[in-house]
Amino acid sequence: MNPRGMSKLARRGAVLVSVALLAMAGLAGAPMADHKGFPAYIDMYDDTPSGVTVDKPGNVYVSVREVSGRNVIWKYTPEGTASFYANMGSNGVVYGLAVTPNGDLYVAMAMPGTDHGVYKVDRKGNAELLPGSEKIVFPNGFAFDARGNLYVTESFSLVPGGYGEGGVWRISRDGATELWAQDPLLTGVAVPGSSQPPVGANGIAYYHGDLFVTNTDKGTVVRIPVTGDGSAGAPKEWKQIEEVPESPLAGSAFPIKPDGLALDVHGNLYTTVLTRNAVVRLMAADKAQETVAVLGSTGQAPSALFDFPASLAFGTGAGEQQNLFVTNLGWMVRYVPDRPWPGSAVVKVRGGAPGRPL
Repeated sequence: MNPRGMSKLARRGAVLVSVALLAMAGLAGAPMADHKGFPAYIDMYDDTPSGVTVDKPGNVYVSVREVSGRNVIWKYTPEGTASFYANMGSNGVVYGLAVTPNGDLYVAMAMPGTDHGVYKVDRKGNAELLPGSEKIVFPNGFAFDARGNLYVTESFSLVPGGYGEGGVWRISRDGATELWAQDPLLTGVAVPGSSQPPVGANGIAYYHGDLFVTNTDKGTVVRIPVTGDGSAGAPKEWKQIEEVPESPLAGSAFPIKPDGLALDVHGNLYTTVLTRNAVVRLMAADKAQETVAVLGSTGQAPSALFDFPASLAFGTGAGEQQNLFVTNLGWMVRYVPDRPWPGSAVVKVRGGAPGRPL
């Protein structure tokens, strides 16, 4: 449990009781995951977890926006014991995380605020801005290619107020930062009269010479080849995310919005669907969509305590390689306020295959 949450347990108790009643009623249930080791559900209380990544020993890192406005990184042992890892300050908003095989942690910090860019955090929790990455004003998702180049999605773009270029940036092994791919397939959809910025490129994953990127507003996964000289090939729509029939929200007016991406050893993609409280698997062989877990499922797909699930990452520790760690933004109450949603949390569910190794 998040140590800060201990002092908030009493006033959150009513919500937890309501979630338990939902589970008993069959509208939500315990995730079908290995309950040994890391807990199946860690409540983050009033804070907002965003990014998640797992290092080779199995430690889980979660980026959190506190109610106070501070951005922090928590580190959980493979058994789920929490410790404070890094303070990213309050002059920005923390998003995605990635970790390298040697344990270096990369953190996305976005505007509003002037501390935007990509940070490298050492094992003592000291954060250093990568030179040139301040050009990325709304970094979000991370992926490394086979050569160690880092690709960064920039989600907000082409809106009044000074957001950035949008698309996919690359930070090469030698430290050079460049806007690598920009295309209408990677930009969001502006809604006239809405204060919500368009959300385009979001989750990202690399597999055998291709980058896969979710476009949240358009509900798609885009494929971008990485050419032999390292430049971007032509982006193409790879998959339109389908309805999640097991979700109680299936057929609702909420558009289907994917967020994070993860890969298993077979090259299958896994993405969260924010507005269906679900994780789905996209098969590499034929692009078929399968539901992995969803809040309130009464069918074959297991029910999990999702609440606007965002980022996800495969476990690496003993017994956790087939499990996915998912962050709940906890925002369903904004859209359907008359239900006791699970709230912000880290949720563990069974993915069905081991994740790609670091």
